[in-house]
Amino acid sequence: MYYLIFTTYGAFLLEHSEDLSLESIKHYKIFPEEEIPEIMYQLRRGNFQIVDKLKEEWNLRDDGEVIVEYLEEEPTPPGRFIRGHIYTLGKRYRVFNSYEEFIEKTNLWATELTKLLMKEASERKDKLIIQTVSALDDLDETLNLFSERLREWYSLYFPEMDKIIKKHELYARLVSQCLKRENFTRTRLKEFLPSKTAKILSKAAKNSMGAELSERDLSIIKEFADEILSLYNLRNKLLEYLEELMEETAPNLTKLAGPSLGARLISLTGGLERLSKLPASTIQVIGAEKALFAHLRLGADPPKHGVIFQHPLIQGSPWWIRGKVARALACKLAIGIRADVFGNYIADELLEALNKRVEEIKRKYPEPRKKPSRKRMEKSKRKKGGKKKKKVKKGKKIIGKTSSKW
Repeated sequence: MYYLIFTTYGAFLLEHSEDLSLESIKHYKIFPEEEIPEIMYQLRRGNFQIVDKLKEEWNLRDDGEVIVEYLEEEPTPPGRFIRGHIYTLGKRYRVFNSYEEFIEKTNLWATELTKLLMKEASERKDKLIIQTVSALDDLDETLNLFSERLREWYSLYFPEMDKIIKKHELYARLVSQCLKRENFTRTRLKEFLPSKTAKILSKAAKNSMGAELSERDLSIIKEFADEILSLYNLRNKLLEYLEELMEETAPNLTKLAGPSLGARLISLTGGLERLSKLPASTIQVIGAEKALFAHLRLGADPPKHGVIFQHPLIQGSPWWIRGKVARALACKLAIGIRADVFGNYIADELLEALNKRVEEIKRKYPEPRKKPSRKRMEKSKRKKGGKKKKKVKKGKKIIGKTSSKW
């Protein structure tokens, strides 16, 4: 039985025996120094092509005669022996000449390996998803802030429009396209609004109580509205880009949860691989951490769902079964996410099973359960805790009159 042991600078083949020594080494291979970080990186990723090359070079049979320690669950005695003599062997085979050089080269190889691992992590698509979600969050915050400012600013000129037009993007578009009150005609407004709303807004423009602003003032407001619209266009492009990334990176999660919700789950957990390691019970309450810790610390009601509440199946269900639907959805999401990590597409089967499960829940619980009455709850508490003790109220001490007999 032979053992193949990898070190930072080479590979050693030892014949297993009770008395291990340097003479137990049957074959060895010292790697070129410039290739060492790449070899370590490939081994770390699970690429063992170098093992086949070494077996071919040393004329070893591929019949289980050679045990690769890197694939074993626990360190082997030959592996411990080699690592215990790593400096002695390196000096013996002229990898380094002194202990200081040994430390210096080991640090250099470890640094280069770390760079390769960081490069791999940066190239992963889920990191792009996380950054895109963060960019969309920042953009939404900015758009809300800018839209509120535009409403306050333009309300000096046309205050009635603020209450009629609720959507920020439409408000900015009307300011940009119409700007002056006399341009708010029914014919012009029908391009953007239903006829009824266009009629109301055109009438409000004719009878507006807003102040008169100069051409210069209005042109600045228009430029501000144009910038807001450009930000909305950027947001739409980011959403399209996010959908493409999700389809490419996590097709199962995208099919089950949708691109926006799926991307939010990846962002909150820090990556697809981390998300795949979470149980369904944790996926169910992602985003509801405050409520969860309030339940654990203060005894409040546990949260039934976190961000997955945005899913149509949960929102479209009656309130009394949303927790059960969220649990069913989280179970299927957990399976789909793990399939995404390992590259299998099973979303259609999962979605069909999920819809069946939701229908079963709706049939089983058509109405909310009746809460037990207060008397019934008290009886159940007495059964659990025994007889109910009477509370003795502490009152004032009563001092009676002295009897005449005494």
